[in-house]
Amino acid sequence: MVAATKATPQTNAVTNKKPAAKKLAVPAKKASVLAREAQAAKKRLLKLRADTKKAIEAAKREVAQATEAARSAARFEKQAAKDKLAAKKAKAAGARKATGKAAATKAAPSKAAAGKKTLPKAASKKAAVKAVTKTRTPARKVVRTVAAPAASA
Repeated sequence: MVAATKATPQTNAVTNKKPAAKKLAVPAKKASVLAREAQAAKKRLLKLRADTKKAIEAAKREVAQATEAARSAARFEKQAAKDKLAAKKAKAAGARKATGKAAATKAAPSKAAAGKKTLPKAASKKAAVKAVTKTRTPARKVVRTVAAPAASA
């Protein structure tokens, strides 16, 4: 069974002959010229290797810079989101305080209707609110101008 699966080698008259001796090709150029060309080829190879190494290093630097820029942008966006959330919470808290104060001021005149001191207090409160809103608007503009250049970078 095993012998049947084995391939039997062909014996041929051509395969039994010894290989003919190959003739060496005569070089077209002198040995010194060929040596010079070999040296030049080696120099080109070394230059290519050096250039490749430099290109790889430059690419590595670019990758590092891009990675750092991406991380910085992610940090900035995260901080901007935190600031936005904090501003939203502060605004909501301010609105709650304002509604609480409005309810208190509505209740206060009914309690102190006999006293005449409530009118000047209300006027001073309105003046204070106007002063506060005037000082707040430039601060908001500053925050927006600070955020705009960083977002474009």
